[in-house]
Amino acid sequence: VPAIDRLCGRCGVAPAEIGCVALNAGPGGFTGLRMAHAAAQAMGLCMGVKLVQVHAAAAAAECARQERVIERAVPVWVALACKGDEAWLGRMDPACGHDPQDGGSRTADTWDPGHQAVLLADEHLPEAFGPVLERLRVRRLPRRGRAEAVASVADRLLGAGRTVPPEALVPIYPREAEAVRLWRQRHATR
Repeated sequence: VPAIDRLCGRCGVAPAEIGCVALNAGPGGFTGLRMAHAAAQAMGLCMGVKLVQVHAAAAAAECARQERVIERAVPVWVALACKGDEAWLGRMDPACGHDPQDGGSRTADTWDPGHQAVLLADEHLPEAFGPVLERLRVRRLPRRGRAEAVASVADRLLGAGRTVPPEALVPIYPREAEAVRLWRQRHATR
């Protein structure tokens, strides 16, 4: 919240002038997503600000299209939140809007991307995906332009009336939080 206040000050915007907040729905890290969602929920509840959730996969696909890394009308798979042998994989089909189709955390042996697929991935994609990648066109996730891509997707969602009430904001976690997994592991025998 102090960072939002500083940003408003730098931009010459009073907090009461904020009409909409776009936030990353995930997948991503537990703490960052939870903090962003809590701040957005507070702004929505206290200030009546409209809230728009942008899926990280939609922003990544839009960024790749804006940077001409992939063609505009091509469906793509986006690999995010890689850890160990798992990656969160969401299929972004331009015909289906900005919600990932078939999104979820998978290992290489539980994922069938089909033929003629394009995969957007970064350097963290597990090595176990190597054999699957041989039949795909793999493109590197763009590092720049993500803020513009998020804004572009958020504008389209807002224009389509796809706002989310504060109480319905739910982040996408790629897997169970590490703290929860460790707690279950320690207390499983009790």
